[in-house]
Amino acid sequence: MGTHDGHRERMRERIRKEGLSSLAPHEVLEYFLFSFVPRRNTNDIAHRLLQRFGSLAGVLDADYSSLCEVEGMTANAALFLSQLPALLVQYKLDKALTVPVCVGNDAALYVSELIGNSPVERSVVLALDVKGNLLDTIEFDSESSDKVQLDLRRLVKELLRVRAAAVIVAHNHPSGDVSPSQQDLAVCQTLRTSLEPLSIRLLDCLIVGGGRAVSLMGTAEPEQKQRLAFAETAIAGTGDWHEIDAGEPIENEFNLLFNRNEHK
Repeated sequence: MGTHDGHRERMRERIRKEGLSSLAPHEVLEYFLFSFVPRRNTNDIAHRLLQRFGSLAGVLDADYSSLCEVEGMTANAALFLSQLPALLVQYKLDKALTVPVCVGNDAALYVSELIGNSPVERSVVLALDVKGNLLDTIEFDSESSDKVQLDLRRLVKELLRVRAAAVIVAHNHPSGDVSPSQQDLAVCQTLRTSLEPLSIRLLDCLIVGGGRAVSLMGTAEPEQKQRLAFAETAIAGTGDWHEIDAGEPIENEFNLLFNRNEHK
């Protein structure tokens, strides 16, 4: 066993006993590089990575090509590190499938992870069962850089397929300004009235972006709506929600548009 082998085994034993959190940032990188750089001193490479990108987060945010430029890095190591953030996001999203998300903060965190950092506007609909458990996440991509089309026919079909009892609708504002527009409120109202005959409750409409989230069901200013009604949630059994009558419905009820032009 060489010098490096003994050091690596001691680090693995330390992780087994104390966990990854016991390691300094350079040691975390050093450990993850073990499998991809088998016969080199990964401690030196870890320090070079931190010097180049400034922090552990900076290393993980770096792209594949930039990581490959660091002395000692292999192609496989660069590929692994560049994909770790995507793995962590997928972990959080997958874990969310096992817990109720009808509580506002849980839903906001979930959709923030999913679309909050998207450079284009995207929309998701969380289909929930009667206990607030997540049945499915229905995604709608943007038709352009500043608006997203929500196909109501497709949405209804998907909700009936999973037998959803309630939904939470969310979209992002890439600008980071989560203030709702008149059209955001109109879409929220149109969805509520469209789903009501199907006995599917619209629990909330969320806007995320810039690390923030806002609920349209309770935060719109008085001048942004005609009526603010209060009701109890039928899903969670506790807590309250607000449903907003945002005025006149938009023209095409089967292609609801969230448009961020009003937020610029």
